[in-house]
Amino acid sequence: MGSGEKTLNQAQRLALEGGTPVRRQAFAPWPVFAEDEIEAVAAVLRSGKVNYWTGEQSQEFEREFAQFVGVKYAVALANGTAALELALYALGIVPGDEVVVPSKTFIASASCVVRLGATPVVADIDPDSQNITAATIEKVLTARTKAVIAVHLAGWPCEMDEILALAKVRGLRVIEDCAQSVGARYQGRTTGSIGDIGAFSFCQDKIITTGGEGGMLVTDSREFWEKAWSYKDHGKSHAAVFEREHPPGFRWLHENFGSNWRITEMQSAIGRLQLKKLPQWLALRRRNAALLGLGLSTVPGLRLALPPAHSEHAYYKYYVFLRPEMLRAGWNMQRLLDALGAEGIPCGVGACSEIYLEKAFVNAGIGPNEPLPVASRLADSSLMFMLHPGLTEQDMRDTCTALAKVMRAATIQSPLSK
Repeated sequence: MGSGEKTLNQAQRLALEGGTPVRRQAFAPWPVFAEDEIEAVAAVLRSGKVNYWTGEQSQEFEREFAQFVGVKYAVALANGTAALELALYALGIVPGDEVVVPSKTFIASASCVVRLGATPVVADIDPDSQNITAATIEKVLTARTKAVIAVHLAGWPCEMDEILALAKVRGLRVIEDCAQSVGARYQGRTTGSIGDIGAFSFCQDKIITTGGEGGMLVTDSREFWEKAWSYKDHGKSHAAVFEREHPPGFRWLHENFGSNWRITEMQSAIGRLQLKKLPQWLALRRRNAALLGLGLSTVPGLRLALPPAHSEHAYYKYYVFLRPEMLRAGWNMQRLLDALGAEGIPCGVGACSEIYLEKAFVNAGIGPNEPLPVASRLADSSLMFMLHPGLTEQDMRDTCTALAKVMRAATIQSPLSK
């Protein structure tokens, strides 16, 4: 046996079992704040105008973001969870109402409903997009259903035409949860502009990330905007503040009761700069996704899903799906994750699990009586990879190489595929 063959065998052996890993260098982190963003924050701090009422960054961020999405109004907020709660409040959701939410999402998509005293009703999802559909929504509708929260999971837009058609027939409001879909488009329209209200998150690792937290509510309805704008600022009336004469300060401006969900000027300064960079960032995410799709298309034991031509995926994350029936004895999800980690490739099952299995749902007695079939199946077969703008083409090639290496070891292959 020659030295070349020994080297080849060592490279083929899984790093988990003592072989040579595909890579040793860690992937670049996300987010990384550029110097112009750091300087913009410093400039706000030096000015002392750090609050929505003393500076101009937040109001400009609202205007620019509304223009980007293609809507009339935007409300900048402290975080995306506030955007969801505010959307429900603006739509008039009250105790006793039901709101349909997807089974695979972040907990905030459902907790926002509970916090208004309403009941989240969990619907199953599509096996490719992992989104709720008109068909899965219709199965759980009752006379108490008042709204739907359509989450564009990982940046893949929901099939909104069908959802809106169902909502029109049944008299439902539709909130788009765009926490993971900044810049995604459906039928030529930016996500967030399609339903009654769009809710965005700019949290730690999101597509736009405004210094750890941040959010935005968008809508074309002046009524919904006025209610949202007022509630996030202690119940102030926008008309009283900006359209009528009033004494100095904040006396006699509060026409409703509300809370304080304002964004800071520092967050908005970052958001404005990142919004300008977004087209380039989305192009890099889509390039990375294309490289993964090409490199993984022939890997045994995997199922890849592609969005339809009428949707432009934002690729917050990249999902592939295992074919569990092809795994060898002794292999499961955890061993796959361990093997990929040993090869130097970060991988997860996704931050969005079957939310109805969370103890909060169980304690409140509001989950489905049985596991939802598609959500349950995907929970045990989803692999999630990073593809943020800081990652290179070589990072994507290494990801493909490592996953192919692991899957060759993990799967039962036909003689033709060996």
